[in-house]
This record gives sequence, C-alpha cells and structure tokens, in this order.
Amino acid sequence: MDEAAPRREGFRREHPVFFWGSVALIALFVLAAGAVAMRIPRYNREAQGFTQQMTAAQKQTQAELLRHREQRTKLAVALLQRDMRIRSLETNKRHLAIVLKDSVLELRQGRATLRRAKLAIGPDSIVRAPDGRQWRFVRGMGERHIASRQQNPTITVPEWVYVSRGQPVPPEGERRVAGGMGAYLIALDDGTQIYSQPQAGPLKDVVIPAGFMARARDLVAIFDAVKEDTPVYIY
Repeated sequence: MDEAAPRREGFRREHPVFFWGSVALIALFVLAAGAVAMRIPRYNREAQGFTQQMTAAQKQTQAELLRHREQRTKLAVALLQRDMRIRSLETNKRHLAIVLKDSVLELRQGRATLRRAKLAIGPDSIVRAPDGRQWRFVRGMGERHIASRQQNPTITVPEWVYVSRGQPVPPEGERRVAGGMGAYLIALDDGTQIYSQPQAGPLKDVVIPAGFMARARDLVAIFDAVKEDTPVYIY
C-alpha cells in the first residue's frame, strides 16, 4: 500500500480550502493553456493578414511620398531655371548662358545674343571602382563664374575615365595628354567644364559626365570674348 496516500488524505481533511483551491487553480491554468494553444493558429493568421495589410499601406504611402518629392523637385528645378533666365536677361554685363533645353551656349551682352555654340551635354553619372571608390558627377544649374581659361591644355586623364571603361589605370605620367580637352577649355568655379572636342586622347569620342562640349570653331569666338569671373547662367 502506498504510504503517501494516508498523508495526502490527512492533508486534504486538515486543509480542505487550500487543497481544493490549489486543484481548481491548476485546472484553470490547464484550461487556459489549452485555450491559448487552440487560438495560436488563428492569432498567427490574423497577425499575418494584418502585416500584409500594413505592408500594402506602407508601400502606398511610400509611393505617394516619392511622387510628392518628385513633384517638389521638378517645381524647384523649374523655378530655378526661370530665375536664371530672368537674371540672364536683366543683367547688363557680358555673360554666358547655357540653355539646357536647347543644348546651346550663348555669349550675351544684356539681352543681345552675340554668339551661339551648339553643345553636347554629358549626363549625370556615378562611376564606381572595384575597390569601393566612386566618382559622382551632377550637371550644374544656377549662377556660376568662370574660374580659368586654357588653350590646348595638357591634362592628366582622370582615373575614373579608365575605371568607367573597365580598363586598368595607367601610371600618372602615362595619362598626360596634350590637347586632351581640345583647343579651348573654360572651367567654372564649381568644376564644370566647357570645352571643345579633343582630337587626341581617351576623351575625343565622348562627352565627360556633367560637362559641356562644343566644336572648336563655335567656341573660339566665345572663348576670346570672356574672362575670369564672367558670370555664367545655367538653366
């Protein structure tokens, strides 16, 4: 016979409230655990559906935010272009105007256009090297000033030119090219370059990113008519 049985019977008779209360509490825990276990699949399905709905809402919100941001950017660009066009027309100084829509460079004196050169415009670009380096080129817009002018400049071809073509970068001494940016080079104070088409070097058949290239015979008269600090309106 189990000796523990009389002890359990005696404990139950001596403490009936505690004993039966404990039994009821244990039974309640078991029932609650069973109910939760039965509801878990339902909770999972509801949570998954809620997550999917939230994801769709988030995607819609993100698309709307991006659309509004794009609209604001376009409006800001349009306002800047309008402002630059007005400032170019209102100034009495000799200046240059780059009209992006028409791809032209104009030499102006007040409202009068003295010379015009057709431009090839380099695109905005990002060049990434295998070692993690990158070069970002963004076409200028707004008011700039001429920083320097050079004729038949000898340049050191930048590393990114070779990287963009998947070619090994030669030593610096081997990258020096006489007339590598054509016969005429006008550099602006933000690094933007206006130049005539080169006849030699790796840049002779391409337009540098965010740069402006013209034919030498179109650029020569403009080159001779401007000087350092001449305003340039890009719009």
